[in-house]
Amino acid sequence: MKTDLTREQMMIVVERARHRRSLATGELYATAIRRTLRRLARVLDKFLHVLLMSPSRPR
Repeated sequence: MKTDLTREQMMIVVERARHRRSLATGELYATAIRRTLRRLARVLDKFLHVLLMSPSRPR
């Protein structure tokens, strides 16, 4: 049979769940920021490549 949890045990379980959720949220934000920065770097690299490799007018 299952034993009933005390109030203190329930609070510990809830605190652990909140902590894990907090860690998962931080991981989600870090991943989103990393992806955004990677995309920005690619776009900037392509833009600079086009800008610097484009032919200039001869004088």
